[in-house]
Amino acid sequence: MLTLITTHRRRAQMSSNFYDRLAPFYHLLYGDWDAAVRNQGEALAQLLMGWGIGPGEPVLDAACGIGTQTLGLVAEGYSVTASDLSAGAVERLQQELDARNLQASVRVDDLRTLHCAADESCAAVLACDNSLPHLLTDTEILQALRSAHRVLRPGGLLVLSVRDYAIIERRSPDVRPYGLHRDSEGRRFLAVQVWEWDGNCYDLRMYLTTEQPDGRCATEALTSRYYAVTTDRLQELMREAGLHEVERLDNVLFQPVLVGRRAYEPSMAFGIAPAHVA
Repeated sequence: MLTLITTHRRRAQMSSNFYDRLAPFYHLLYGDWDAAVRNQGEALAQLLMGWGIGPGEPVLDAACGIGTQTLGLVAEGYSVTASDLSAGAVERLQQELDARNLQASVRVDDLRTLHCAADESCAAVLACDNSLPHLLTDTEILQALRSAHRVLRPGGLLVLSVRDYAIIERRSPDVRPYGLHRDSEGRRFLAVQVWEWDGNCYDLRMYLTTEQPDGRCATEALTSRYYAVTTDRLQELMREAGLHEVERLDNVLFQPVLVGRRAYEPSMAFGIAPAHVA
């Protein structure tokens, strides 16, 4: 048991270190991060409203990163609490909120336990941008899903976005360039991912090269690991965690979106619960 706990802690530390180091550069993985923030905020707001969760409602972004979804949803009028295992990402999110004069409660927390979130406190819980597959076993994923179920109020909605691993060819090494971008100071950034498969998991190396205006270059190599869990398996685990109305949606974000609702209390079953608008 002690060995298992130590392994889980080491994996969590690897993920947090990866995103701590990536936080200053994360927006450069997008062609236009500000547009992505705006577009994802609008898309998620439309999704939530379709499930009866309107602006002003409490939303937990449980894998917030530097704030792609948090910033967009706050701008859409939602009351967002944002948490992430990476202290560096959380710090960057706070800076982005301050720069935009936006307000959200921001904190470090573990997606598996959500120990900072009170029971039945949220209308919706989000974990987007393929965050859940950082948990490398079905057991850890189920723990996270049960934690999300705990903090959802009756009728609340869990929203996940993940890669569609069922359609991804498994080859090693799999080199994935993320493009070349220039910042306001004239520096150029090149990001390249390299995947190396190990059964149903793969090790990821992110190479970040910074070129100064005078031509000097420096490259950092960041490492992490993912579990290539399929959307079908995730839906099974969502149901096992107690979620209902589980479904996959393919036209919301750039990755497949999975949703599931915490059941209403029996007293709410007759005409009180808002309907899901398809």
